Amino acid sequence: MNRKFSYFIFITILFLTFILLSASASSCTQRERIIKIGSQNVLTGDFKYYGQDQIISMNLAAKELAPVRIGGFDYKISILSRDDEGNAEKSFLVSQELIQEGAAGVIGSAFNATTKAAIPNYLEYNIPMITTSAPGTDLNKAGSNFFRIIINNDQIIENVSNFIITEIKPVNIVLIDDGKEYSINFNSYMKEILSSDIASEQIKSIKTYSLKPETEDYLLLAENILIDDVEMVFYCGDYSNLAKIIQNSRDVGVSSAFLTEKLSMDPGILQLTDQKYLEGLIAVVPQPPSIAMFSENPRAIEFWRKYKDFIPEVKNVEIEEPGEFAPYAYDAFYLLIEAMKMANSTLPEDYISSLRDISYEGITGKIEFDSNGNLKSPQSTVFIIKNGSWVRFQK
Repeated sequence: MNRKFSYFIFITILFLTFILLSASASSCTQRERIIKIGSQNVLTGDFKYYGQDQIISMNLAAKELAPVRIGGFDYKISILSRDDEGNAEKSFLVSQELIQEGAAGVIGSAFNATTKAAIPNYLEYNIPMITTSAPGTDLNKAGSNFFRIIINNDQIIENVSNFIITEIKPVNIVLIDDGKEYSINFNSYMKEILSSDIASEQIKSIKTYSLKPETEDYLLLAENILIDDVEMVFYCGDYSNLAKIIQNSRDVGVSSAFLTEKLSMDPGILQLTDQKYLEGLIAVVPQPPSIAMFSENPRAIEFWRKYKDFIPEVKNVEIEEPGEFAPYAYDAFYLLIEAMKMANSTLPEDYISSLRDISYEGITGKIEFDSNGNLKSPQSTVFIIKNGSWVRFQK
């Protein structure tokens, strides 16, 4: 009797164990697989539109991509959005939160300081961080997990210098800064490039001036430029000052070409002086042709349309149209997923090498990374004033 009872108990336990194991296996089979992508950006204060812009672009990309097929399984996509307030200390804490929540990759942050503060935390877990708006060259060697799909500050200057050397081909140059740190550093690095061995075969002299707008005698500056007798004048600074420089220079007989960069590439300059003074002014801006002003790129046009249609689906945003960095955030999201597909894994330690080697044609152009995570050969777009309007520059 006892033996039969023991046998019954044994069979019962075996049966229950089998049921539990089957249920467990079924649960594992049906468990949702989710790729978590972090969005770290500023969502409050004066710069909140940076973060809102990024959130809209990322959610648009996620909607288009999900479900993602990787390693024979379908994955949903979850976006973990965190506000680092544009503050480096908060950025450090936010990065820790996203790591704890299982982010497989992170897009952000908006600024140099916030990006730099977060990189070491993500590096410890091999989690890629892709910035779409931080241009500082001090990030160049911030970590092997750092990637940037926007042109950096040095590359901006290199592109302007290359345009001068290959298209303007001046022998004598005047460089003018506006006395501010950005402008001074810009012209300093440009002078270094234009004075290099290769450029020096063409460029014989470089004269520099530092503008003091509050006390500047623009007529005297113009007379000095006339005496310098140069083929090209480059100005880095506010467009209102550039308008005064050009007008006074033309009035005293300066015929040099005038070139500037993004700070003076502003429609407002056309309201400050007669168009005859500004005719032929050239600006080299740090945006790829596909998304710069007057773009007719079909993919970019389609992105802007989709973005605007998608805005009502995203809560707590006040944006009505794509901002400057929206296409970069969209491309960054696609990049992370593409790298995972290439590696056949959603684990950061598996797919980060695929991200380093990736070659991807995005809305913003061809995306490939150098050894520091910077874009290889980033493009700029050149504009010129013709008949009183900014238009694309053509040879």
